[in-house]
Amino acid sequence: MAPDAAMMPHPNVTPSLQDLADLCVSICRTLDREHAVLRGSKGLIGEGVDDLEAIHAEKSEQLERLEALARSPGATDEARADPERAKSVRGDIERCKQLQYRNHQVFSRIVAAQRRIISVLRPNDDDISIYDRGGRTRDFGMGRLGDRA
Repeated sequence: MAPDAAMMPHPNVTPSLQDLADLCVSICRTLDREHAVLRGSKGLIGEGVDDLEAIHAEKSEQLERLEALARSPGATDEARADPERAKSVRGDIERCKQLQYRNHQVFSRIVAAQRRIISVLRPNDDDISIYDRGGRTRDFGMGRLGDRA
């Protein structure tokens, strides 16, 4: 996958608020792709996992770049000189946060559903017989066995 223009380094150019805004647009696109995979029928299986891993790596790189740009003196100086533009960029960053939160909520629901499925397939009263060195059986419920691990 080709990197977005906002991800490419700009040699000899002071980072600007426009760079931050462009990167936010790129991050939002990445988050929308992540959301589509999560909501898809193969979100956490097969190719969906590979897609999510690739998207996560891309997103991590973009967020590192965003953090570096936001701390740069050029962007800070420009924000002081143009408070309206800075407010707009802060709105772009907030949009990224909202999309990330949305994706986190979807992922959390998927994980909760998987846990419910597992609990149905393996009820709490499912006992396991374990033999000690003397050949005597010991019965432990799954919850108690997990506590001993």
